[in-house]
Parts: sequence; C-alpha cells; structure tokens
Amino acid sequence: MRTAQAVPSQTLFQAIGWIACLAVATFTVSCTRENHHETPGAGGLDGNTITTPQTPATLMTNPYNELTPEEAYVIEDKGTEARNVGEYTDTKDPGTYLCRRCNAKLYVSKQKFASNCGWPSFDDAIADAVRQEPDADGRRTEILCAHCDGHLGHVFLGEGYTEKNTRHCVNSLSMRFYPEGEQLPPVGWLPEPKR
Repeated sequence: MRTAQAVPSQTLFQAIGWIACLAVATFTVSCTRENHHETPGAGGLDGNTITTPQTPATLMTNPYNELTPEEAYVIEDKGTEARNVGEYTDTKDPGTYLCRRCNAKLYVSKQKFASNCGWPSFDDAIADAVRQEPDADGRRTEILCAHCDGHLGHVFLGEGYTEKNTRHCVNSLSMRFYPEGEQLPPVGWLPEPKR
C-alpha cells in the first residue's frame, strides 16, 4: 500500500524535473540567439542561414577586462587615486594609453606633459576617444572613456600649461600604457541592450 501512495509523488517529482530541464534548455537557446545573428544564404541547418557571432574577431570575448578593487573604485565608482602614486605620472616613453576597462585608445604620449599636479596630464585626447560631462560636484568637468563610460578623471581649462590651454588630469588606474611598436589588445565590446 505504501508503494501505491509513493507512485503519485514520484510522478510529480519526475514531472517537475522534466519542466525544469525544459526551462533550462529554453533559456540556453534564448541566450544563444541573443548573441548571434543569421547570415542569409550561408547554408545552415535549413540550407538558407548560418548562425555567426555578432562581434568581430578584433573585439574581446568578454565585455571588459577584470578590474582590481582599486581600479573598480576609480573607473566604476568615479573615485580618485592618491596624488603622486600613479604608475604613469612620470612616464615619458613613446606609446599609447588605453582604457584599462575596455582597451579603447585614449591618449598618445605626445599629448602628455608634466604639470606637477600628481596625476598624468594630457593636453588633448585621441579624436572621439574621451567624452566630457559636468561632474556631480557642479564645479568640474568629468572625462570618461567614450567607448565604455569608464571614469578617467577631470579636464581643466585656462591653466596655461600648454598652447592648447587644456589639462586632462587622468588617474593612472584608469589607463594602461603600451610602448610604441607593441601590439595593442582588442577593444572590448558593449553588451547588447536588454529587450
């Protein structure tokens, strides 16, 4: 008699198990479809399409580089590293400065100058690489990576340091330096907006 009572509960657990498996399979297919698109005439399963990744080979496979807690504090939480401790404050070698989070090009060394402010200073950025917006404090102008919106620092005008009269005051933790001639890493891609 006990087996007769156990059979309905076993059947219930089996049904729940099948439903869970179906839900996981549906979710997996849905996620896979969001990250791919169909190319007509490429001979896929139906003979008419093939599924290909949306991101070109020149982009990273993960959206962004992994950050240390200190880097995340500066780049994501809009913090500021301590004065005179940044690894690039006094760097004078020729090369390119990339966003530490997404690898987008930000500055080249010929734009860098010694301002003695305690942070790396640049009088210009690579075209369309850095965007500006009013800072939350209402007094300064924040500079951000135009590709991933990572916090870089602040820009100051009218100080007279260079002919351009502009100083991008950038946290070293927001950048990575690549010496001239060294191959640059791929740029990170932005996740697709949720639908």
